[in-house]
Amino acid sequence: HKWQELDAFGTWSPIASRPWQNQRVWDATGCCNDKTNRFFVLMRALLGWQDQPTPIEFFAWAIYWIISLTIGFFMVRHAKRTIASKLARLQAEMDANPIQGAAQIESGAVEPA
Repeated sequence: HKWQELDAFGTWSPIASRPWQNQRVWDATGCCNDKTNRFFVLMRALLGWQDQPTPIEFFAWAIYWIISLTIGFFMVRHAKRTIASKLARLQAEMDANPIQGAAQIESGAVEPA
């Protein structure tokens, strides 16, 4: 939004002479004002809510969330695979040496499966 106000994407002021990329997509100030309604102030801070977004803001927001969710998905998948491989390795060690594995469980070093 600040880049738009600096005319980086075309004229910002006056409103009548704004190009398409700086025109409002919708106006939700009546119910969802991000400056006066405390809930939407919080949503703006946490999620980037805009009550009067422009196409540039809308597409930037959508691309941000697509990238963020994709990275989050791969991080969770990697963590699950890492945990599963560590559990499988631990189980294999316990199967190979059941006495030592039982001692580890009894001492609290390892939780039982």
